[in-house]
Amino acid sequence: MARALGIGRYVAFVGVAATAAIISLWPFREPFPGLFEFASFVLVGVLIERLNTQLRVGAHGSIVFLVYLTTAILFGGVWGALMAGLATGISQLTRRIAPIKLVFNVSQRVLSVTIGIIVYRLLGGGIPPEFLKTVGTISSSAVQRDLLLFFVFAATYFGANSILVSGAVSLSTGRPLREVWDLNTRGMIGYDLGSSAAALLLAWFYVRAQTVIPFGLGPLSLVLVIFPVVVLRHIYGLYFRLQESGRELLQVMVKAIEARDPYTSGHSIRVSSLARSIAVDLGLSTKALEEISTAGLLHDVGKIHEEFAPLLRKNDKLTDEEFTLLQTHSVKSADLVGIISSFRGPIQSMVRSHHERWDGHGYPDGLGGEEIPLGSRIIMVSDTIDAMTTDRPYRDAMSLDRVISELQRCSGTQFDPHLVEVVLSSLAVRRLMAEQSGQQLPPALQDMDTPGGSQRVAKSPALFRKSGV
Repeated sequence: MARALGIGRYVAFVGVAATAAIISLWPFREPFPGLFEFASFVLVGVLIERLNTQLRVGAHGSIVFLVYLTTAILFGGVWGALMAGLATGISQLTRRIAPIKLVFNVSQRVLSVTIGIIVYRLLGGGIPPEFLKTVGTISSSAVQRDLLLFFVFAATYFGANSILVSGAVSLSTGRPLREVWDLNTRGMIGYDLGSSAAALLLAWFYVRAQTVIPFGLGPLSLVLVIFPVVVLRHIYGLYFRLQESGRELLQVMVKAIEARDPYTSGHSIRVSSLARSIAVDLGLSTKALEEISTAGLLHDVGKIHEEFAPLLRKNDKLTDEEFTLLQTHSVKSADLVGIISSFRGPIQSMVRSHHERWDGHGYPDGLGGEEIPLGSRIIMVSDTIDAMTTDRPYRDAMSLDRVISELQRCSGTQFDPHLVEVVLSSLAVRRLMAEQSGQQLPPALQDMDTPGGSQRVAKSPALFRKSGV
């Protein structure tokens, strides 16, 4: 209920802000571009709104911004914002989405366009830029100035749009704003900003077509620019879906491995959750959180190879020869993870080194101390915690007190001592350990609650950090 109320207030605020922005620009509105031109750009906007890409956390991406940037610098902020709002509204209505989403999507489009054009006009940008009308007769310095102002406008639009959308997703999912922004925007912002140059080409075609194409059919020139941009976006979408398919394939492999060994059912998911929680307490970036969480999920994927099947089904402790064979799974896991191009590098290294020990006596490469990737050290601790809190064929799950004692005993030999200190002082990690093992925290710890973030049992100035915004 509280979350729904917060979202409602946020949408209302964005709607009021969008209305105020339009009103503030109204005295400076440019002449109405004409019904045919207005309708043509709205129609193009509606069509392209349909060509969106699902982002990672509760949002969609689209190249429709090219149309909105173009209309704003051609016709001014008022008409550009109204075109953007109308195109967005029509597109949303055809999807029959919830009214609150419709209001928000229309409002954030209008607000993003108006904020961008206000900054553009304050810096001296013209509507339309002079070099669009007088190519070949304007100085190179003026062209450079107009280009710079356009990219400032585009960057402002993207900044406002991404923050507004990330805010809504953050409120609806309960995830930190910075994390949502990083996941949905960081990898796309360069692409979108670079692609925004196509809006200038689109505007130039429109302006030049007014003197070439009869009967005012300049908007037909939109096709000349929109078509290749749509093709590029389609190619990017295929690449994105290919990467997602690869991730899903690896997750299927994780399930297949765990199906062979009932004692490790859910192991990879639990390790991933623990590793992520520890990384949050360390105050790592959102990108690092995702990499460590992914590596934790895939750290044992190499066990899909047939030679490990008898070892996974064995009810007794392994022999020395069997254990030596099992040790090769970290390399095989890294090789499989490397099949996905986006997993090569940090994630693949974390998977390969997740059995390296702090004292250098681990495998496969005998790394020690800071030589071991931080993600691998975190997964090592998480992997061991889950093993200790899970029933095994040869022993029952350990109590939380016993697990804590083992972590302390192996600190500085098997585990990074700093990570052990973080784990033992983190209420969030202890709770996760208790949940995963089916045990209960002591009553004194159960009463300690900090909504929206993790809490330490013993706060240390050197260690206490909070992730998020």
